[in-house]
Amino acid sequence: MGRSYYVDDGVEKYFSKLIQQQKAYVTGLLIGQYSSQRDYAVLAAQTPQKEDQSEETKSGFSKLEGIDDEWVSMHASQLGHMLPGGLMVLGVFLMTSPDLSKDSQNVLRKLVFTVEKSSMKNRLWNFDDDDVSERVTLHICSATKKITCRTYDINDPKSTPKPADWKYQSSGLSWLTIDCSVRVDVTIPLTSSSLTYQERQKSIRLGLVKWAKEIEDSLVLFNGQVKDKSADLFEEQKKSSRSSSHYSPQIITANVLTAAPLIDSTRSTALVQPCKSSLTIQGVVKCCGYIHSNRPKVKDALQAVKRDILNTIQARCEMLFEDMMLNGPSKGTENEVCPLPQRVFVPINGSSLKLCDYLFGDETSSDLQSHFLEIMDQEVEQNELEFPEKKCSCTQPERESEPVSYNLESKPVDQANSSSKFLLNKGLLISTVVASIAVIISFYYII
Repeated sequence: MGRSYYVDDGVEKYFSKLIQQQKAYVTGLLIGQYSSQRDYAVLAAQTPQKEDQSEETKSGFSKLEGIDDEWVSMHASQLGHMLPGGLMVLGVFLMTSPDLSKDSQNVLRKLVFTVEKSSMKNRLWNFDDDDVSERVTLHICSATKKITCRTYDINDPKSTPKPADWKYQSSGLSWLTIDCSVRVDVTIPLTSSSLTYQERQKSIRLGLVKWAKEIEDSLVLFNGQVKDKSADLFEEQKKSSRSSSHYSPQIITANVLTAAPLIDSTRSTALVQPCKSSLTIQGVVKCCGYIHSNRPKVKDALQAVKRDILNTIQARCEMLFEDMMLNGPSKGTENEVCPLPQRVFVPINGSSLKLCDYLFGDETSSDLQSHFLEIMDQEVEQNELEFPEKKCSCTQPERESEPVSYNLESKPVDQANSSSKFLLNKGLLISTVVASIAVIISFYYII
């Protein structure tokens, strides 16, 4: 028996809109959530049009061989940055005219493996045994509206397609929101103060991977309580399940606590690394995760919130270095402070779910609106943009709470001036202990 996908009716309306465009073919991504019981699709987004694609259409080039799988995978990478914890790219869709339907399955197979490879690139977390390895492909005939839904096991390059059910829901899907603010304090030693872009990126990647292990091993409290990983998130839901088949969504507060060093009689040795400069990622991020309200499990909530923490840090660092590659590092004194992109949330119409994006200091709300339209194919009103992370002055960052993490350095650190910054301090040997949570402030990077 194949997998079943429960699909928000907004996706059906979106496909109807695409059919009205009367294109020879349309590719795109499917967004939602996998679970051990059911799979949910909440959004679909067509692949942005390339600049030269309109010229190909004018010249009569409408064969499926014109589909650029690398362009589709680039879209998947950009879109992945905009998905909070719990949501992911489920697979791909292809809408074609009847005369192009014959080769659609071969194209979809190639696309789904290419997109998955792109989505996994640079992730700070790995799939575990509970993760679903199947990805969905959806073919839609623009004339008959017939849907062919199949899945592939992305762990097996020789995987054969399996039939799957695609079921539209007349009412909106119900979701739980896991909300938290997490303090991050990571110091990454650099062997030289004059590393190339690629060398620095590699060093930071290695440093973040070590920090990611701390997040994976961290303790999470849900509404102030420690819960068994295999248990239901709400015991009361289990008791009342006979009398109510629908669970009302609500917001759950999560506190993420990293493990403190154990104090015992075991002899330990400090780790010494060559270090001529260092990069410190320090501040508090606004994080959230979503899980479907159908008998939610603690393990699903843990996975959603932890992966959101890792995803948002990875995305910001990646965006920072992409910006530095395109525009070069900012010029000024050694201690110049430059803010990292600020996280912004946008609600999905008709749902309690939200998408996210990142705003650099020189960008405007209009830039965000354009980006949502290009990547997610969604129009966003300016008053829908939510800015949960308050901006701080580059020269005098606002201190919103007493720091709860410490840098153990060869010289004292002024905690009031080091809070919420990316610091580049030369000649320091650093060990970092990451602790609890705090209120929301923004990130900084010193070149």
